[in-house]
Amino acid sequence: MKRKLFIVIAAALCTLVFVFAGCSGTSGSELGDHGASQNGSGDAGNVLVAYFSCTGNTEGVAELIAEETGGTLFEIVPEAPYTDADLDYSDDDCRANREQNDPDARPAIASEAEDMASYDTVFVGYPIWWGDAPRIVQTFLENYDFSGKTVYTFSTSGSSSGSGAFNGLSREYPEIDFAENLHFTSSQLSSAEERVAEWIADIGVSVEKETDIYITVGNNRMRMRLEDNASARALVERLHDGNITLTMDDYGDMEKVGALGFDIVRSDSRITVGPGDVVLYLGNRLTIYYDVNTYTFTRLGHIDGVTTRGEMLELLGGAGEVTVTLSLEA
Repeated sequence: MKRKLFIVIAAALCTLVFVFAGCSGTSGSELGDHGASQNGSGDAGNVLVAYFSCTGNTEGVAELIAEETGGTLFEIVPEAPYTDADLDYSDDDCRANREQNDPDARPAIASEAEDMASYDTVFVGYPIWWGDAPRIVQTFLENYDFSGKTVYTFSTSGSSSGSGAFNGLSREYPEIDFAENLHFTSSQLSSAEERVAEWIADIGVSVEKETDIYITVGNNRMRMRLEDNASARALVERLHDGNITLTMDDYGDMEKVGALGFDIVRSDSRITVGPGDVVLYLGNRLTIYYDVNTYTFTRLGHIDGVTTRGEMLELLGGAGEVTVTLSLEA
């Protein structure tokens, strides 16, 4: 899953703010961008997540929204890419300043969003430039018919508000059903994941998420209730490509452990686990506990109904090496 290290980005933003302050007209700057093209994220359904981004952070928020909604990502890429000089805050005549000062400026977009008519809900993301959305966002809005669609916006800046830009778009395009805006300043980026999840839940556009993984050992099939964390979600994403089979063996008379064969994101902390707990060790090993241990790793979930060593060992086929299959279907 595409995740951004928002805390790191927020720290680095102190530098980026100065790069974009002149082109944003405030002390704010955009909070994101790498170049991605249109692609699906999960079950796209009828949600499009379009975004314009020059430095990396608006893209990061867009990816979080796409993950929460199952929407399709579409990057608004300018036909003529912005250079560092185009975004040079110290130059009053930089391209971004000229465009923002010209109400008729409509920078061309390099590609089109496919099958726009199929989307009922559209998210549009952008940085704040001079208190407004960049002109290329207006190009995007004027390129399509938004009749019957609900449009949510999300915006990023160094410290300025996003309400002015949202209100400006609402006034400029009264025919579009703008619902509301989610705005991030640099100091709010570290909580972006939580805020996006809460916002999407509040507006009722979230996609149903996988909450279980099934573990099969011989004739025993177990249901693991997943933790709500990035590691569990990354494992689920892998399982969307097919079942995972691994060999596991005993260690320390308290666990069975086996190599996944790939690395996934981890957020280790020192925790105490017990019978039925499943953890990620070193980012690439699956461990199923049948006894108690305290160590540093990432919790993935818990085997349904297991509370004792005996119960877990019986489901795992007793001591010795076993073949374990992970799947999303019972």
